[in-house]
Amino acid sequence: MAEKEKTEGLGVSGFTIGVLAIIFSGWVGLIMAIVGFIFCMVQQKRHKTGLAKVGIIINIIAAILSVVVVVLYTTVIAPLLNKIPAA
Repeated sequence: MAEKEKTEGLGVSGFTIGVLAIIFSGWVGLIMAIVGFIFCMVQQKRHKTGLAKVGIIINIIAAILSVVVVVLYTTVIAPLLNKIPAA
């Protein structure tokens, strides 16, 4: 049982980081998604687990969502905020 827990550590970590990357979408979420993706890929190379596969998918989704949020902010929201007159 202890051996199984040791071999799944990176998969669990990568999955958890992927979920957090979705919550913290943006620059932080993008960095977290990349780190989580790397963790899950290393896990898959060492010992294939279902959680690592799901983690890879979640990290890809988180990375895409983070890029969309950053692009949306820089192209739409930031220019609108600059038009607001200072008090």
